[in-house]
Amino acid sequence: MVDNFSIALTHVLMAIALWRLLHRDDLDREVSPRLQWQQRRDAERAAEDARTDA
Repeated sequence: MVDNFSIALTHVLMAIALWRLLHRDDLDREVSPRLQWQQRRDAERAAEDARTDA
């Protein structure tokens, strides 16, 4: 009983992990990590400038 439960539990956890990996939004984009970092940095700077201007 315990053996079947532990095998089923590990398989269910691996299935959940696979499901979450396959449904990530960043898998659909082919953007380099450096370009993504630059875009995020520019967006943060623009938000900071908008706050200081107000």
